Order: sequence, then structure tokens, then C-alpha cells
Amino acid sequence: MAVGICCNTSENVRNVAFEILAGTPATNPSVPKLLNTDYKKYLTLCIIRLDAGTSELKITDYRENGNFCGYVRCILGKCKVTDMLAQLSEIQEQMKNYNTTVNQLTTKINELTLKIDEMTGDVVSIGKCGQNVDFVLYSDGRLLLKGTEATFDYSTDSNPSPLQNNANIKSVIVSEGVTGIGERLFQYCDNLKTVSLPTTLTAIKKAAFLPHIDGYIYHQTLNGLTELKIPERVTELGVNAFAGTAIKSVTVPSSVVTVGAMAFSECQYLETVRYGGKVISDRMFVRCTKLKNLTLARNVKEIVGGCFNYCESLTTITYEGSLADWNAVKKNTNWDSHAVDIESPLKKIQCFDGYMEYVANTKTWKEVKA
Repeated sequence: MAVGICCNTSENVRNVAFEILAGTPATNPSVPKLLNTDYKKYLTLCIIRLDAGTSELKITDYRENGNFCGYVRCILGKCKVTDMLAQLSEIQEQMKNYNTTVNQLTTKINELTLKIDEMTGDVVSIGKCGQNVDFVLYSDGRLLLKGTEATFDYSTDSNPSPLQNNANIKSVIVSEGVTGIGERLFQYCDNLKTVSLPTTLTAIKKAAFLPHIDGYIYHQTLNGLTELKIPERVTELGVNAFAGTAIKSVTVPSSVVTVGAMAFSECQYLETVRYGGKVISDRMFVRCTKLKNLTLARNVKEIVGGCFNYCESLTTITYEGSLADWNAVKKNTNWDSHAVDIESPLKKIQCFDGYMEYVANTKTWKEVKA
């Protein structure tokens, strides 16, 4: 016999139901076929056979057979879902390319605007911050980095950045061609609020945008960046790269594979994060007290300990994979912050097929299927 799903579109029925089509007993029986009509469309799920002299049923699963069923298929034949998904994937890739082009054009517009200022405006200072990278600072607080390859790495005292601790810098435009923002390049630039980064950028190094600190605790009235968009080609975020800044939201792209400790620590205005990188690093979001909307992509493979310590508003993490995917993610000791002195509010990991629930009395996570 054949077992299938039938969609009946006739006016007096209009329903979806299982149907069974019996076969004809024979020495060599033929497979019964559920045939489509004008009003009835079928997906054959399986064929069941009982051989003579036996009591064991033989079941042939047709769910993966595209000719009879298939997991993704329109039962009416009026739309080809698989084709539509393929087209959607193409459109998404096109949109990604369009966004890259838009970002490149936006950077070009910003560069051209500054070049006009360079000819007609007031240039405060010029200098070199890379083998092939120069900077120009204008009187209105805009700074242009132009050139190719990465900027130099700097230290706090012995080799400080020429831009370090510059209160006149309010915004930064990094031109296409620059591939890396070096260590401590904009350290202590507390009035730097916005940065435009190029699509060619692949690395943002240690303390690149770190504002002033007071001992080991950043100022409650936060300094530095208020807006941040990380380009899609960035693979590295350094230690304290954006720590203590005033950003409210950020998206970490899937291209990121190397992340230093405390990259976004002490960002006490940060509320929304979508994280697509492979690793969430040591104390990455420690003391992000307003963080409440955290989405982790299925691309995340490891969560290091202490990354959510003292995140007082984080009760739920949304994970874009299944429960099985989540269980496969490597989680280091105290990844969920339940081992620290204060009580962690994190109680739920929402997956697409259910969720993980924290059980306080056993200090374990329990799987709950949807």
C-alpha cells in the first residue's frame, strides 16, 4: 500500500489529509501510485509491503525522494519552493554586494567632502600613521586616514600614537585601501563619537578606540564612540578594542575569527548585540549593564568564561540554531556567569526548536523542546 498526504482543493472539501492506497496481492506486486487529479494533489510518504508467509512489514521511506515527495516542495505544484530558496540566496548575495558598494560609495563621498575642505577649509594638522597611511585633521574635528595597508601599532608611553589623547578629534573617516587600525591608534580620544570604516578593513587591534579610564573602572559617563559599524571583512578584534565606549548597538560579522579579551567590556550604554563571530572571548561583555538584546548566530563555536559577568539586564539569549547546535557549542567554565559572586539574571537560551532553561537549585541547564 502507499501512504501519502492529499491536498483537496475542491469547493466542498478544501482540506489536507492522509490517504492510503491499497495495492493488489500478487507474486510480483506493482507499487500503487497516488495520482494527481485536477482537485487532488499528493505527496507520497512511504510504501508498505507485506510478503507472503511473513508478519514483518517492509517500509520504504519516500520523504527524501523528490519524484514522490521531498522535504521542501509545494504540494499544489504552483510554486517551486526549492527554486525560490535558491533565488532568495542569490538575492541575499546580491544585496550583500550592493551593501558593500554603498559602503564604498559612502566612504568615497566622505573622502571627497574632506578633499574639498582640504582645498578650501582649515587644516589643523597632517602626519603619517602607517607606512602607506597619512592623516589630515580639520578644524571642525573631522579626521581623514588615507592610503593603503595597515596603520602602525603604538604603545601608551614609549611609542604613543600621534593621534592619542587628542580632544579635537570628533569623527574619523578611514578611506578604502586601509586594511588595519593599529594598536592604540585612537586611544584616549574621548571626543571621538563616530567612525566610518572601509570595506577593505580586516583588523581592529588592541585598544584602538579605548577612551580614558579611571584606575580599572571606566567612567560612568562614558567617552568615545557612540556609533559603530564593523565591516564584513574584519577577521580580528583586539583586546579592549572598543571597551568603555558609549555605543548602544553593534553587529559583529561572521568574518571575525580572532577576538581579544574584553573587546566590548564596560560598554555601559550597550543594549543590542548581534554576534556572528566564531568565538566570544574572555570577559568580552563584562559589565555591559544595559545589554538585554543578545542574538548569537549559528556560526558561534565557542563561548569563553566570564564573557557575560555583571550583565545585569541579560535574561535571555537568542540563538539562531537548534538545541543540538547549541549543545555542540564549546562552553568554558562560567560562560553563563552563574559562578560569580552576584546572581546572574541569565535564565534562558532560545533556539528555533525549543529552549534551554537554567535550573537554579541544581545549577544546570535543562533542555525544553518546542
